[in-house]
Amino acid sequence: MRRLTNKNKTDKKGTQLTNRKTKPFRIAICGSLENKFDFKELDNRAIKQFHKFIEETIGKNLTITEVDKQYLRTKGTIKEEKFVHGEKRDIMHYGKDEKPFRIFGYYNTDSYFTITRLDSKHKTHKE
Repeated sequence: MRRLTNKNKTDKKGTQLTNRKTKPFRIAICGSLENKFDFKELDNRAIKQFHKFIEETIGKNLTITEVDKQYLRTKGTIKEEKFVHGEKRDIMHYGKDEKPFRIFGYYNTDSYFTITRLDSKHKTHKE
């Protein structure tokens, strides 16, 4: 009998692969955010944008695939390998339309999008 998928398959880094179409989008903070891109740098407008992102994703029980379709930034570098919290990670970022607010992070082994950087003015690519 031929098997269509292996739900327990893992990638090269040992991270369990999940069905992104059905897995709910969730966020986590698993360490300090990057300097100059943390909560203390956010003004009222940016806090409202972050809250709106949470309402429109987690608040609406979107899946990872649905969030990717609506928010994943696809121009320029989509993923960037970088050492974060002691491990090499594929960093990706989410944003909406032409608004400058961006959320950077990676997916951890529990399939949570782990935030590493909150960039309210899209300064990341201008560094």
